[in-house]
Amino acid sequence: MIVREIIPINTKKSRIIFDDNESFALYKGEMRRLDIDVGREIDEEEYYVTIYPTLKKRAFARLLHILERSFKSENDLIKKLRLSFYPEEAVKEAIEKAKKFGYINDERYAERYVSTYKDKYSKLNLKYKLMEKGINKEIIDNALEEADIDESPMIIKLLEKKHYFEMDEPEKKQKIIASIMRKGYKYTKIKDVIKDIAADE
Repeated sequence: MIVREIIPINTKKSRIIFDDNESFALYKGEMRRLDIDVGREIDEEEYYVTIYPTLKKRAFARLLHILERSFKSENDLIKKLRLSFYPEEAVKEAIEKAKKFGYINDERYAERYVSTYKDKYSKLNLKYKLMEKGINKEIIDNALEEADIDESPMIIKLLEKKHYFEMDEPEKKQKIIASIMRKGYKYTKIKDVIKDIAADE
């Protein structure tokens, strides 16, 4: 690998980009010690003996630091490690090590996420948000089923916020229903809630 470019990340660290587009980040002191500069060739032995062990150790430490601040899905952690310019191999090893120790558990993550936001988002919205985080569909479905979510209070809150029950114009009422549907609530569920409230009056 030949160093093609060195881009400063901050005052202490730089990203080193190679001719094959592989890259990683090192502190400036490490770069001086290893005599890394544009045009410098690093062979496989030097990389795996001198540089990679440090990157691997640092990637795992970074992963633990992220988890200390908040619980993350596996996909979230991979994205964050890549954004810190760790090589794919180091990212993979850090993830596997964390899973081995039970630090990463997408089932537990999905359960915790649903429990935290079940009174704020619709089931469909929760599903999409977890899918965006790379959680397996089966894991999401199980978490939603276990949570036993009641969407009625959230729908009532939205209807009241938009003054649905104070309106007489059918067209305006339909627009409010449509806006609630866009939040992931089913039309039939919204109508059932409206019907139940009307029956109680």
